[in-house]
Amino acid sequence: MGYILMGALGFGFLLLFDLLSMNAKSYFKYVFGISGFLLIILNSVFIIRNFSEMTFSIWTRMIGGIFSVIFLVLLIYSVFIEVGKKTYGLKTEFKLVTTGTYALSRHPGVLWFFMLYLCGYLLFQNQFVLYAGLVWTGINIIYVFIQERFIFYKIFEGYDCYQKSTPMIIPNYQSFEKCITTLNWRIT
Repeated sequence: MGYILMGALGFGFLLLFDLLSMNAKSYFKYVFGISGFLLIILNSVFIIRNFSEMTFSIWTRMIGGIFSVIFLVLLIYSVFIEVGKKTYGLKTEFKLVTTGTYALSRHPGVLWFFMLYLCGYLLFQNQFVLYAGLVWTGINIIYVFIQERFIFYKIFEGYDCYQKSTPMIIPNYQSFEKCITTLNWRIT
């Protein structure tokens, strides 16, 4: 339970990173950004180390492993690559991304994160991976609600139009189609 709480604290640090980025607190924001990611990653590793007494078939574990890799790649792509390097630079340049996975939903990272932990549960045969994924996804949803309510409308011009045209987390047919047609897989 302690690992899940410490990972949850990571999302609080990521929110502080966002707030400091918005207020041009250049260097100090990295303390919270790096700490937030490290808390989530390290506590995930600690949770994975503690195996449950579950016995999934080798095929279930293999499928979980393959999809875990796919969702990890999608998470990294959406959160770090697709938004561009300038988002995480010392002098943050905020640019609204509405194409690719951000045409699928306004917060594709939440979707990839949840699916990563769901598949990780199958791969590692560990019920605590599932519990952490559920709790952290809930916290992640609260985090993106805060971003939408207090941050994004201030830093992104036209965010209100983007909100109207793209689902928040769960994709629909139109957003899926727009994602496929606008995905470019290039590093910006």
